[in-house]
Amino acid sequence: MKKSLLLFLSTASLLCASSDISMTSGKKEYQNSMTKVDGATFNLNLSHKYENGKISLGYLKDDVTRRHSISNVDLEDLDVKKYNGLYQHSITKAVNIKVSYIGIVDNLAPTNDGKIYGIGAGYKFGKGFGAKLDYYRSDYEPFNVNQYDAELYKGFKSESLKARVAIGTKMIRIDGDTYNPNDSVPKQYDFYKKSYNPVFVKLGLNYQGYVAGVGAFFGKRMFTVMDDGAKVQHHAMEQDKTYMASLGKKFKNFDIVAKYSYQNGNELPEKRDNVDTKVVSLNLKYKF
Repeated sequence: MKKSLLLFLSTASLLCASSDISMTSGKKEYQNSMTKVDGATFNLNLSHKYENGKISLGYLKDDVTRRHSISNVDLEDLDVKKYNGLYQHSITKAVNIKVSYIGIVDNLAPTNDGKIYGIGAGYKFGKGFGAKLDYYRSDYEPFNVNQYDAELYKGFKSESLKARVAIGTKMIRIDGDTYNPNDSVPKQYDFYKKSYNPVFVKLGLNYQGYVAGVGAFFGKRMFTVMDDGAKVQHHAMEQDKTYMASLGKKFKNFDIVAKYSYQNGNELPEKRDNVDTKVVSLNLKYKF
């Protein structure tokens, strides 16, 4: 981890006019999982704004304690690192484009060394109303995933209140037959379902510097790319219910935001249903 952070900060030093750096630290709790008990997550992100767009670099690390729920035997901990990059550019005041990339290092999952490429475009119709279309290609050794995102959003503004509501859908298509063809049971898993179409809704509020947000996914999904191509869920976990909430305060050069997320789904290779994942985190951002 120290080498990864040193490399990240060395790259950050080249962007002497970068606009903000943020750190997120959180705790994970699992219920009814076959092997996952609890864990910690850490995220470091650097963003640099220029006249017509933005460049972002990110580093994410997850450590998860594992113990077999039936035999009660301690197992090797899960160690995941992800690196991401995002480039956004405004062609005109109404049209913008983006490209993104995620690299995965996972000590246990067959999706180790996965690479996710993304492209997208957005259009502003005016008065805070706009649309976004994105495509992501997740390249894993045993299989691939194609994801198509469509989103509509509307912003509202008064003297002291700003609000933004967004609705959209994700079309996820799995290209392949087996999750882990070269490993043994229980990780061996043949995809019986290769198509998912979840929908989502998000609401964000800013009242005199106090910020709040809520969001939800409806419908099953798997291997989902999220957060404009900055995050990906790369394990064979079929999520069903997802709810998110955040609350914080923006200062002149500093933001602090607390976040909570809840997911319920099925661990497919382990044939484990009704698995809850809860994450509580704190995000600190410094703008300079």
